[in-house]
Amino acid sequence: MVAEAIVIGGGVMGLAAARELRWRGHAVTLLERAQPGRAASWASAGILGATVRDESDPSYRLRQVSRALWPAFAERVRDESGLDPEYREMGVVQLASDELELARLRRAAERQPDGSDRLELLDARQLRALEPALSEKLHGGLLMAGGNVENRRLARGLELAARAAGVRIQTGVEVRAVITDKARTDQATTDQDRVTGVETADGPLGADLVVLAAGAWSAGIRNVRPRPPVAPQRGQILAIDQASVGIRHVLMTSADPYFVPRCDGRLVIGATREEAGWDASLTAEGVAWLLNRAMEVVPGLRTCPIAELWTGFRPLSADGLPLIGRGALDGLFFLTGHGPTGIAPLPGSIALLMALIAGEEPPMPPRPFDPLRFETIV
Repeated sequence: MVAEAIVIGGGVMGLAAARELRWRGHAVTLLERAQPGRAASWASAGILGATVRDESDPSYRLRQVSRALWPAFAERVRDESGLDPEYREMGVVQLASDELELARLRRAAERQPDGSDRLELLDARQLRALEPALSEKLHGGLLMAGGNVENRRLARGLELAARAAGVRIQTGVEVRAVITDKARTDQATTDQDRVTGVETADGPLGADLVVLAAGAWSAGIRNVRPRPPVAPQRGQILAIDQASVGIRHVLMTSADPYFVPRCDGRLVIGATREEAGWDASLTAEGVAWLLNRAMEVVPGLRTCPIAELWTGFRPLSADGLPLIGRGALDGLFFLTGHGPTGIAPLPGSIALLMALIAGEEPPMPPRPFDPLRFETIV
């Protein structure tokens, strides 16, 4: 018997989950409130790769697994969709603006685990030899493996791949609530309740399995248990035509902004981190902060044309870690709350979710991401 699955949300998480569920034999319907890939996935910078975080960070293993999976994942998306997501490994440089930051990077390089990607500490001279356009005020940097993926092409590629696999994608569908076998819509549920579908603005849809991947909108769907403490965090981002500058690596600073070179000659610069509710405005303060910081790091950007400005809403969880796995209702699974790093941990998040749905050995310890850690939060 084919299990009916509904995925709520058409960002890269929802699209990738729907595609993988379909490959595993489920009949899958994806419900998207607007258009697939046009929310946080569209606004992202798509940074991938190493990090200066150590192994004690709960997300370290998720990022490590994802990094190993990314090359094959990107290749599959390209082959299935016919659209290259532009996965590129050009290297990531964490910049040091002073000697204290350089010392921190030196310690990170010294504690790198055996078998991990090599971290190369750069002094000021080596840094400018690597990226001549950088400011002479920078004290050095740490060169790490990594790069980026063109997130908009990735989202479109995943949509095409999901459709090709047989996923039914319905757009403009607002999911209001999860339906259980006791048909409660306004009351608390019990541990024995099982998901039987979802309630939409156009009526109910039945399913044996529901995956909540609605990003920043996840907390607004009724009857989900636990209720995910996920809120929108606004990010303002811009892109500059950097043809006259030629930054080649992804550049990171300790408190943002980051700089991401694209294949089309643009340089993506972002992002603010603002608790602004659902206000999608671009503000003079936010754009000025990005531009001023960018010109401090790369002085040559002063004369470059601005190609685009936009905002997005990151789905930020209460503790900063994503919710991946089984909920308190039988048949309900979570895939949300990835915050500002939703593209990098994508393949690992899908691998973990699929293992938990199928009862297989997970590729990493699932406990840090268990949605039930929020069970007692009302």
